Amino acid sequence: MRALANALDTGRIHHAYLFTGTRGVGKTTLARILAKALNCLGVDGNGGITSKPCGVCAACKDIDAGRFVDLLEVDAATNTKVDEMRELLETAQYAPVSGRYKVYIIDEVHMLSKSAFNAMLKTLEEPPGHVEFILATTDPQKLPITVLSRCLQFNLKNLAPALLATHLAHILETEKIPFEPAALDMLGRAGEGSARDALSLLDQAIAYGAGEVKAVQVATMLGVLDQTYLFSLLQQLANGDAKALLAGIAGLGERSVSFELTLKDLAGVLARVALVQSAGADAVEGPDALRIVEIAAQLSSDDVQLFYQIALLGRRDLALAPDEQSGFTMTLLRMLSYKEGAAVNLESAPAVKPISTGISEQMPANAAPSKAIGAVPDVVSYATLSAAPFDGDWPQFVAAQNMSGMAGMLARQCEFKSFDGGVLELSVPDQHKHLAEKPYQEKLKASLAPHFGGNVKLNIKIGGAGDVSLAATEDRARLQSQADAEAAIEADPFIKNLQQDFGAEINRASIRPAQP
Repeated sequence: MRALANALDTGRIHHAYLFTGTRGVGKTTLARILAKALNCLGVDGNGGITSKPCGVCAACKDIDAGRFVDLLEVDAATNTKVDEMRELLETAQYAPVSGRYKVYIIDEVHMLSKSAFNAMLKTLEEPPGHVEFILATTDPQKLPITVLSRCLQFNLKNLAPALLATHLAHILETEKIPFEPAALDMLGRAGEGSARDALSLLDQAIAYGAGEVKAVQVATMLGVLDQTYLFSLLQQLANGDAKALLAGIAGLGERSVSFELTLKDLAGVLARVALVQSAGADAVEGPDALRIVEIAAQLSSDDVQLFYQIALLGRRDLALAPDEQSGFTMTLLRMLSYKEGAAVNLESAPAVKPISTGISEQMPANAAPSKAIGAVPDVVSYATLSAAPFDGDWPQFVAAQNMSGMAGMLARQCEFKSFDGGVLELSVPDQHKHLAEKPYQEKLKASLAPHFGGNVKLNIKIGGAGDVSLAATEDRARLQSQADAEAAIEADPFIKNLQQDFGAEINRASIRPAQP
């Protein structure tokens, strides 16, 4: 609002202002403050236009009380017709009665009809010098461009949860109502950037807590979780403890929480964890900052990014689940299954009794078990199941290993140089040198270890054309398939007839090679 304050202090007053923003961020309140700034008389009655209205002069008091005759507030949601707008604007030609300016505040202006906008447009184009228009809307895209171009627009941003909590604390301290900071943090997040929504929830919390605002009561009222439970879930995910995770989810179900809001809060915590991992422990503050730092140390950055995306998608798909709890459970189990380095603990799994086929009982006693029909093979290591020994054909080797993630991206762009003495030398083109950073190399080394042995060393150099990498090979094959498809379309007799008889043209952008 610095631009608005400077304009008032320097006397550069625009004839029309447009305040936009979500509900409850203070658009109408700011419009009334602007009306006071334009009409303030000062403490001594000799003041002028100011960015800091005194609040004690007759004009300021009348505006606060809603009885200032030169301030006309209109709710466009209920006064949408052109006749009502014309009747309102007819008074604009008359000079103010007691104020310096006649101020028109039109709330939810996007609700006006097209005819009403046209009726207002003439006054906006050539307004009298004593008239000020202040428009407020939550949906500026619905306003005609002719109206937008004649207004000075200010977009009011959503209020941060911490700022809302501080504002609520100030109100409660003034009213001398006992409260817990954790409760105000929950109310600040539930307000979703709207001061009015946060105040409404605060009134409800005071009534629910019989004159007190306690964290447990607010959590029950909102159907949300205390952050402690969210940290417990993340701790169980970090430990890979599926049994404890399921027990924790069952406990949440008994508390009748909103699993949709829980996923939302979980995504918020993961976002703060990602901040700590990227910018350090100083990136977050608050009573739970220490727990955030602890979780950040136990989860890899890849896991945090993956968990965050799964939480968002799980929240979106929650309505498709059989019920909220099962959808929430599957979302967290998906996080656990995709967690880096996750593995199934077969030792703790119950033994499964093999199904009798009636064949093994008839086999001779000296028959080899491995030849029996339905026999289960022994568990073998990944190295045993790997492809044939590496013969220098790097693209074929990478394709056979089916690597994914960061390791796969780097491997697909690399060219093979040499492999000698346990040192695998690769090169990466200049345009993909960002893939050769240390985290990517560590991922690739871990993926190669089962095939080359745990002591393999990587030496990745920057430079080279990159013509024999797997990515380049696939690109050439893709381009060749596209060229073949286009040639087949051009050679088709039916297509040729259409071109000759009707002047048809081939849209090459729509041609796709047939999938093998």
